[in-house]
Amino acid sequence: MSKKKKAAKDNALLTDYFSDFNDWPSKWAEGDEDLKIGEGMLESFAVFIKSLIASGLAKKTIKNYMSNLDLLGNEIIRRLNDGDTTYRKLTTNMLILKYIDDETGPLLPFWDPNDRIELAHHMAFDATCRKLYKFISPPF
Repeated sequence: MSKKKKAAKDNALLTDYFSDFNDWPSKWAEGDEDLKIGEGMLESFAVFIKSLIASGLAKKTIKNYMSNLDLLGNEIIRRLNDGDTTYRKLTTNMLILKYIDDETGPLLPFWDPNDRIELAHHMAFDATCRKLYKFISPPF
């Protein structure tokens, strides 16, 4: 017996998937400067997520992508505060592109690559980063 996938609705609000979506920048921020950067990333993420919704992906899939974007935003802000301060002046999409590429996202320090379950989570995170990269990278 096959399960029916519930497709995401085009008119759905992003907060229908994550009720705290609009609060992500303040959750990531260590200061006011981080908040502005986080809000810019949230805008880019929102456009990307809306395109995923419009493509007819299942609601659970959208939620998985959003969870990974939350991790990405948090990691970018953490790295900006840990020494990557020169990147603060970049536009939002250029900043994101400093941390993701067509293969991976940043290595998250809290996941052990030697643990099979955590490696699977990191592979899903990298898949989200690849998809986001293809969405926001300029055409060559």
